[in-house]
Amino acid sequence: MIEESTYYYRLAEWTLLQELYAEKWTTNTTANYSIKNYSVCKTAGRLDAEYYQPKYDELFFRLSQFECDTIKDIANIKKSVEPGSEAYQESGIPFVRVSDVTKFGISEPNVFLSQNDYDLKELQPKKDTILLSKDGSVGIAYKVEEDTDCITSGALLHLSVFNKEYNSDYLTLVLNSKVVQMQAERDSNGAIIQHWKPSEIEQVIIPKLPKPIQENISAKIKKSFALKAESKRLLDEAKMMVEREIEKK
Repeated sequence: MIEESTYYYRLAEWTLLQELYAEKWTTNTTANYSIKNYSVCKTAGRLDAEYYQPKYDELFFRLSQFECDTIKDIANIKKSVEPGSEAYQESGIPFVRVSDVTKFGISEPNVFLSQNDYDLKELQPKKDTILLSKDGSVGIAYKVEEDTDCITSGALLHLSVFNKEYNSDYLTLVLNSKVVQMQAERDSNGAIIQHWKPSEIEQVIIPKLPKPIQENISAKIKKSFALKAESKRLLDEAKMMVEREIEKK
């Protein structure tokens, strides 16, 4: 079942990339540097050479072939809290950090916050909220499948899709794809610890594929996650059966 789940997720990724890279990505230069006017650097606020690598020019040229929007035109961005390690407890409200999140889900946190100090209803990730990491391992995106009784770190932004032209599963897949990962890499380079500013995230370019294609991708992702959830349920059930048999002895 896990193998089948992986198959459907990779099929969704392949469908996205096939649409975005139907034509071979070619470049007319082998140079590993770019020549930019000072006015361009001044507007961008960056002077580091890494920011202007030709591969990023190629990326934005490729994106220019599609109808696109920026994230601020697609989703509302909400910041969470960063209480500091002194607020950590051994019990209470689960506190989810970047290390607890992958594009496939949220692992069981080992840090908790006081139930008296935080409003869970206000801060908990709601169903269909996309968690996006902005610090450390930047650019990890996961769509919450149901209201979750936890509070996330300030390093995880909450994205709520309001633009009806975008499917939330599709947006999550794009956020985890090369298209956005390269933009995150470009913006966050130059620091010892990677940090992706919310103001930069708002300007991230997202290609808008036709709605039927988005729905096709979404169906594959939903199938993948459903299979993964069923696999976990069966595994937990098997463990309980084994434990019951052991107790009988």
